[in-house]
Amino acid sequence: MDPEGPEEQPGRLERVRRALARRYGEQLLAEVSAGGELRARRDASSVLAGVIALAVHGLTLALAAAGTWCVVRYWGGPALVLGIVLLTLAFALRPRPLGLPEDVPLLRRADAPGLFALVDEVARAAGTRGVDVIAVDGRVNASVMAYGLRGRRLLTLGMPLWEILSPQERIALLGHELGHYANGDARHGLAVGTAYRSLYTWRYVMAPLPDPTLVQAVANALLAVLSWLVRGVMMLLDRLTMRASQRAEYLADRTAARAGSTEAAVRCSTGCC
Repeated sequence: MDPEGPEEQPGRLERVRRALARRYGEQLLAEVSAGGELRARRDASSVLAGVIALAVHGLTLALAAAGTWCVVRYWGGPALVLGIVLLTLAFALRPRPLGLPEDVPLLRRADAPGLFALVDEVARAAGTRGVDVIAVDGRVNASVMAYGLRGRRLLTLGMPLWEILSPQERIALLGHELGHYANGDARHGLAVGTAYRSLYTWRYVMAPLPDPTLVQAVANALLAVLSWLVRGVMMLLDRLTMRASQRAEYLADRTAARAGSTEAAVRCSTGCC
């Protein structure tokens, strides 16, 4: 009956992330329940997360600069190999914004003018602009993301979810998703999002070599230290952006209620992310 099969057991980093999410979620719920102020703001944690993300990209730029210097300065010499390795590594770690999905139908304004008009109307109510592309897939879900270097907006609508919602619930769903843009969710930003992907690439590059020789075993030990350092930076970014991200979810829920009514927002809340 379950086409997806058993869920994979989360790794250590994912377990830590879930524990942080649960703790911050409980703290934020208690704060809001006590009448605490709930508004979009760029706090010190978000600023520090942005600084760390820029530092990650700065390291990639430094690798590219060092590789270029080795290639130009020592052309024809043994250091040329080092320069090529550094340039290859910098290319692999470059900031890569997400692209449009290739395995689902994509709708432009000319394809669905009525749907885009509805999205634009809800976006104005949420205090932001509409989206550039709408994707449709078979999941019971909906989401938004930025794609490309210019940070264009993609809204993904799962048709099973969309079809079971009433018109008012659809407006609430759109209000929730567009609320992420209106409320400044740091994890939807270009700098932090691409830094996460660069750090995941670092972890892949530092994976231990299988069946190592003595020299490779020493290299594996050094890579393990660097891998733990990268994992620590990822955990720090998680910690710094977790609270702001959860606050953005509350604010997105509030936008959904304002756009489509509280009752409609409650009924469709399980499908929003």
